Amino acid sequence: MAGVGQMLRLAREEKEWSLLETEEITKIRVRYIQALEEEEYGILPGATYVKGYLRTYAKQLGLNPDEVIELYSDLIKPEVAPVIESPDRIVKSRPSWVRPLIIGGMALVAIALTIGIKSLYHPEGTPDPTYSSTPLISAPDQEPTVPSQTTPESPTPSSPPSVVASAQDGLTAQLVFTQACWIEIKIDGQAPFQGTFAAGTSKEVKGTDKIELVSIGNAGGVTVTLNGKALPSLGKPGQVLHNYVLTKDTLNQL
Repeated sequence: MAGVGQMLRLAREEKEWSLLETEEITKIRVRYIQALEEEEYGILPGATYVKGYLRTYAKQLGLNPDEVIELYSDLIKPEVAPVIESPDRIVKSRPSWVRPLIIGGMALVAIALTIGIKSLYHPEGTPDPTYSSTPLISAPDQEPTVPSQTTPESPTPSSPPSVVASAQDGLTAQLVFTQACWIEIKIDGQAPFQGTFAAGTSKEVKGTDKIELVSIGNAGGVTVTLNGKALPSLGKPGQVLHNYVLTKDTLNQL
């Protein structure tokens, strides 16, 4: 039987779909389509999304989604390593009197070394500086007076009004995940970041002008509140959503 990836690729080629056409039809990115067809599942966010993409792709190609998922599940089942039993080894125990004897011998050697080193550095007739009777010279009670210099106090910098105003006028999106969901986010045109969130977790995202939800793996599993205003539902459970943009105009439309 052909593998999952080969089955998907042959079905796509029979329909004479290019990768870009397939992306437009299935709403799955080209790199994810290639990963499914080449069975490079590590490129995708996780096993949950692999099954979701496989189900969507199989439906669009006219294949049985359950058979494709079952074939994928059989493929990723971990092999059980055989248990190798090692023969019992006989451990010989030392007599109980050996350990105290070894410890006592080591203590005697340490004492002998200490005496030898002391006699080497302190020969007979040489006073030990450790026990010298010379009185120590104490420091004077008073320290020399140093003329004090008055340092002018520098004014404490305060936050400029523009910084406070921009923080208040920014965007704050509160994402609450009711189901497991993979999401990719871009803030104010910076490099995007992504992550997988479990059900019952939340994520707060702050921006100045624009918060772009580049890709949402499960649109029905997340609710969005923008600056305290709840947004309508983004989609159905399992639906993949791309390029959902939040701006100040979004607030005016709520």
